[in-house]
Amino acid sequence: MSRSYVHVQFGMTARFMPGGWHGAGTEWSAELVRGFFTAGDRPATLSPGVAAVLILLARPVLRLHLALYKLDVRRAQFPVDNPERVIPGPDPVRLMFIGDVTVSGYGVLHQGMTTVAKTARFVAETCGRGCSWTTISANDLTAARVAKMSTLDATPVDVVLVMLGVPDVLLATSTNAWKSNLETILEQLRNHTEPNRRVVFAGIPPMVDFRPVPPLGRKMLRLQIDRLNSVTHELASRAPDVSFVPFPDWRVGDMYVQDAFSWKSLHEMWARVLAATTLQALTDTNSDRRESGSENLGAS
Repeated sequence: MSRSYVHVQFGMTARFMPGGWHGAGTEWSAELVRGFFTAGDRPATLSPGVAAVLILLARPVLRLHLALYKLDVRRAQFPVDNPERVIPGPDPVRLMFIGDVTVSGYGVLHQGMTTVAKTARFVAETCGRGCSWTTISANDLTAARVAKMSTLDATPVDVVLVMLGVPDVLLATSTNAWKSNLETILEQLRNHTEPNRRVVFAGIPPMVDFRPVPPLGRKMLRLQIDRLNSVTHELASRAPDVSFVPFPDWRVGDMYVQDAFSWKSLHEMWARVLAATTLQALTDTNSDRRESGSENLGAS
């Protein structure tokens, strides 16, 4: 019988046999994953199969960070005021945001400081129009939960911004499940929204950059973030009505106020990137409408 062995330094020799991977022993080592990771923060380039095995074996590590994440969220600052959800102006752009803590407003005092509100304001200011928006959010919201919603009632919407992923990283969601859930979400949106609406998938933030995480946890979390973001990017590249926007390099600019990290500045930076992609999506929508109108005139 042919068997392939993979040694991982955080504790197992795994072997592949018909039926799947099987652990053999618990050789706990103080080193990191030999042969699979570089000396730096980011994981080395891995084949999809090897990456999947590593994430499977790292589930206990990710579950620990899930528990720490839940504790952190309970203690974190979130806006306590009511959102306005409307910016006055002609021909309002209609937005919908679906997501976890990035939509809820992690780390800021007021709704106007959130990524959602800032994105809407940047869009309105740039195109000289009003803006209205709705949200579907929860701190533990996963792609699977959104995919199971019976209907995404987003009919009066021009652009839907999907900002999911943090809980899915910590739950070690497989790339197949992630892809399937995103495809279901897209299908739901296409079935319940206007035909010319656009969807923007936001990349998963580099969550390991914003809290102290031991080296092994950092590498595993980065690996899982990269895997899911890669799937999202590939899915968006195949759909003409979908865009993908990666999280920006947050180290550019002033992110500290009196030596304290500024979540307000981070929300604003993320919002500017999302707004730029949203504006491009609106431009694409207008182009499609003009082309459709020209075709209709030609047919008549």
